[in-house]
Amino acid sequence: MAFWCATSTAGVHLTPQEAAKRRPGDFAPARLKERAVVRGRVVTRSIRVLDHFEQTGIEQDGYGLVLESRDGLLKPLEPGDVVEATGEIAMRAGLPVLKVSKVRVVGRSPAPEPVAIPLEALQGFRHLGRLVMTEGRVLEAGENTAGAVLLLGDRERPYRLFLPHAQEPGASFAGFRCGDTVRVTGLASQYCVGAPYTRWFQLTTAGSSGVVLAGRALLLPPMAIFAVMAGLLAFGATWWTRERRLRAQREALRRSHGLAEEILGASSIEDIRRRAAAVAPAIFGVTDVRLYLYNAGSRTLEQVPDGEGEAPVIAPASPRGGAESAVAACFQNRTALAVPDSSRSPFPPPEEDAPAMPRAVLFVPMFAQGETVGVLELAHRHRARVFTHDEQALAQHLANQMGAAVKLLDQRSVREQLFRTEKLAAVGRLISGVVNEMRAPLASICNLAETMAAQKTPPRSEQIRAISAEAQKASEMVARLVSFASNEPVKARPVDLNRLLRKMAEFREREWKARGIRVRATIADEPLPVRGSDGQLEQVFLDLLVHAEQALQESAEKTISLRTMRLAHRVLVEIGYSGGHGPEPDAAANLGLGVCRSIIAGHGGELRTIFGASGDPRFEIELPRAELERGRAPAGEPGPSESSQTRTALLIEPDETVEQHLHTLLAARGYRVVPVRSADAGLDLAQRLRFDAVFCSVRAPGLNWVELSESLDTRVGVFVLLSDGYDPELAAGFEGESRSVLAKPIDDHNLGRALERLESRLGNWAAAG
Repeated sequence: MAFWCATSTAGVHLTPQEAAKRRPGDFAPARLKERAVVRGRVVTRSIRVLDHFEQTGIEQDGYGLVLESRDGLLKPLEPGDVVEATGEIAMRAGLPVLKVSKVRVVGRSPAPEPVAIPLEALQGFRHLGRLVMTEGRVLEAGENTAGAVLLLGDRERPYRLFLPHAQEPGASFAGFRCGDTVRVTGLASQYCVGAPYTRWFQLTTAGSSGVVLAGRALLLPPMAIFAVMAGLLAFGATWWTRERRLRAQREALRRSHGLAEEILGASSIEDIRRRAAAVAPAIFGVTDVRLYLYNAGSRTLEQVPDGEGEAPVIAPASPRGGAESAVAACFQNRTALAVPDSSRSPFPPPEEDAPAMPRAVLFVPMFAQGETVGVLELAHRHRARVFTHDEQALAQHLANQMGAAVKLLDQRSVREQLFRTEKLAAVGRLISGVVNEMRAPLASICNLAETMAAQKTPPRSEQIRAISAEAQKASEMVARLVSFASNEPVKARPVDLNRLLRKMAEFREREWKARGIRVRATIADEPLPVRGSDGQLEQVFLDLLVHAEQALQESAEKTISLRTMRLAHRVLVEIGYSGGHGPEPDAAANLGLGVCRSIIAGHGGELRTIFGASGDPRFEIELPRAELERGRAPAGEPGPSESSQTRTALLIEPDETVEQHLHTLLAARGYRVVPVRSADAGLDLAQRLRFDAVFCSVRAPGLNWVELSESLDTRVGVFVLLSDGYDPELAAGFEGESRSVLAKPIDDHNLGRALERLESRLGNWAAAG
């Protein structure tokens, strides 16, 4: 009886597995509040959880149990001690524990090594109370009122690592970040405050040394890295596609700008169509290019011949269906018209003799100065295709350039006809004088021939030479008249003014003698060279001499004076006469003087009418002097200082005479010149076309030249400012690496010096572009 009472007081002998047994349902301890004696090996030193209790673990046959004490009974125990713990089985937040009232060391064994258990296997009851080691990825690091906490594993079922503050004050897991891999060692435990007690398993460690970093987290999680890589690949593909498309667009723009420059320099409508047909198919992906120009006289659209059959003529008011109806609609509505597939065309089918519509076609109106001058047709014969918005905009730009080129050709033709008319008017004034001039040598030839025919002896050599001399005079008069009246192409070449004036004086000498006009000529024998057109300068001097002759008809003293001189880089020609009070010249004479001033201004010079102190008028002609060098290249070919590369220049000059002169000088140096009259038009053109150089007058209307030069700084190679005279302050403040000032009147020498200074800049800019 006494033995039974002692056993009952001490409790039932249980193994750790039996003491930690759970009951079904809420999984609370099955032997809750029973007294028991449990034997096992201590696995770790005691861990103080809170200030009022401590815990350790014992194990036997692979099963463990957590011992708990409030009286410091567990503190003397060492790992490896074999103990018998007596106490009451209780529950600490779902964990079965033995609240020890007595503990006795009954043996000693080696300290147990931590058992490596996967993190997933610790999410259960099997290893509670054992010393385990596991590894996992950090989900979150933080702390609560009891200690530092580290969540490991899966977010849906995390495993908690707990380091009590009572065990290690100030402990923290702040050095770990999400995604780090850690290796932890401690007492397998549980902290679940509510039934069922199947959750929130944890590992209680005795110190921060039980947590070891096994691997740092990637800056981005694998899924994020995959997403970033996928995003980069998608971005790269998008960028490559976009860059390829932009490269194709840049190539199309480059070709279209080059085509626009060629079109502006075309010599005829057929040349415009030929150049467009050679380049536009590659830009727009078409097979045919056609041009239709509006004839205001017949009110029809006439196709520019392309060498394939007869060019049709379209009446916009009554087209014959098919392509003609589309062209007429585009012209009348002044808007682009795209037909992706002609089989679905809204236009009526063509009549028997009308041309059929291609498979895919784009019709674009050609505008110039607000006026519709024609229609551009881009067509693909064999397949349907959609013309994009960008392609239609580019086609409209090209069509506008064609319209501007057509207008330029019309204006050029009008100017040439006007000049021809003025020249023929001057020829008409010379007819009577030339007839009188030719009567004398022809009469001499006839008399000498009759005398020689009446003689029975052979003719003498003196008579034959006299006939030859008179015939030569008549031939020179006819050749001079024909040369003057011919439509001579303007080519700049060296001309000796002294020689030209002497020839003109000899030409008019007989007429002057017949009219009683005395001539005082101060013309040196040495050459006085200028650069220009021999025929045009001859026309000027002849018109001025005839004007002087007419003014001397009613004058008592009839005197004409001729004088030439050299002034630095200029030459001066004076033609004076004493008939200042004669009759006023008529309208024809005024027209002739206007033509003379235009010609001289086109040569970079100036024609002035001056009245001296005695009232006698004189003409002063000032021209830039040129150098007559040995081995100089013939006119029309680039000289040694001229660039062999064709460059494009934009000329902004409101004065037509100065424009013509500079156009001639630049063309002689191999430049393709595009003239405009205002700075606004020049800026608009420079934004759409590529120019190597811009020549801008300080008096150009519209945008001032300072803002224009700044706007075009990166768009053109060089900017040349045309000033009214030499201004040192303007030159010092404006001239730079790519800018220069050129003073009027402009001569070939000064222009050459300016272009030589800027040639290196032009070369570098062209290479960079």
